[in-house]
Amino acid sequence: MRRWRAATSALVMALAVAGCGGGSGAGEPAAAPGAQPVAWTYSHLTKDLSSSVVNVAAVSAHDAWAVALTPVAGNIDKQQVTLLRYDGSSWRPQTLPPGMAPAPIAEYRLEASSPRDVWLFRGGPNTGTYAAHFDGTKWQQTPAPAGVGDVAVLGPADVWAVGEGTTASHWNGSRWTSVPLPARVVQLAGVAEDDVWASGLTTGEEDGLSYGAPVVLHWDGNTWKREQLPAVEPPSAYKSNSMGASPMALYAPATDDVWAISRLVGDDDNGDAVYAAPFAFHWNGTRWSETSPDACRRCGIPAGDGVITADGMEGDNAGSGMLLSSIHHRATHGKSRRIGPPPAAAGRSGKVTAVDRKQKLRLVEITSVPGTDRVWGVGSLTVEAHGDANFSRGVIVQCDPHPRD
Repeated sequence: MRRWRAATSALVMALAVAGCGGGSGAGEPAAAPGAQPVAWTYSHLTKDLSSSVVNVAAVSAHDAWAVALTPVAGNIDKQQVTLLRYDGSSWRPQTLPPGMAPAPIAEYRLEASSPRDVWLFRGGPNTGTYAAHFDGTKWQQTPAPAGVGDVAVLGPADVWAVGEGTTASHWNGSRWTSVPLPARVVQLAGVAEDDVWASGLTTGEEDGLSYGAPVVLHWDGNTWKREQLPAVEPPSAYKSNSMGASPMALYAPATDDVWAISRLVGDDDNGDAVYAAPFAFHWNGTRWSETSPDACRRCGIPAGDGVITADGMEGDNAGSGMLLSSIHHRATHGKSRRIGPPPAAAGRSGKVTAVDRKQKLRLVEITSVPGTDRVWGVGSLTVEAHGDANFSRGVIVQCDPHPRD
């Protein structure tokens, strides 16, 4: 599955509903004459006003899974899980896998390699780890790996999982095996059984970065090896600061096309957080090279004869990572255009008010739908800092860059 995912420590994708058009805003390339605007549309919007959709796994144009979370009534420290399945026309709640019950706040991972190979993981400091597998007919609880900070599913007997340490777990179809890693990692991206990538940070000073330098590892089918990355040079304005890198977001659409994107973070003389320019590394099948900070416009999720990309990394509200202020579509031989927002949805009053029109679409994952031009995004539609009018509705949006009659 080809996706951009926003891990808590890596990427946070936010698309402001107000002021974000389909390519007609200030500074944005206009659509070509006769071209239809590109915009998100709703595929599913939860009724609960304190909910979010946190994961999606697209198996085909007529089969997908998603996880939605809502606080348990009377106990906001616990989350109720709703498992949704797409049947080609709508998203419908499903019976939860055995052993999946309301639990303290945790991380969820939903991954699939085929209609008969869908995995659901949960992990957190107060929950332990949980795993379940769908074989095309039913869900079964399975042994769980040590950590599920990120997961790469390559097949029913080939699954990798990592927490936030120097050990990975590998599933061979019958059991999990611990595999030592040469560095601490937090994200995974798999291309094939002998081509898996992991990213993280060093635990101490390296390359002049006192808070940790970026790390990328590669699995060649036999061993995990640390890759040689270009050195990261802080901008001159920040050279006097203690700096480190955010964990790198990985995207691996092909053996010769792998991306690792991060940014430098640190403290100024007053102890306040500072955020330097983002940076990206690209693997072309032979070596890693550093790209320009806007290189993320040239990587993304395939969509017909173009790509969906995450772009516009900003420093504001980036305390846990990076804020991607917009999502773009770029045709193969065209300019990048922002994807427009969906219509404003009703909030607590049951209708769209002036305050509701200030809502934001916050996406935590975007993924391609196999065999189509479509891309799905999941997250929440929120109104914030407006007192009793605040809400968060879980959302699944879709983008069809090239709609067909």
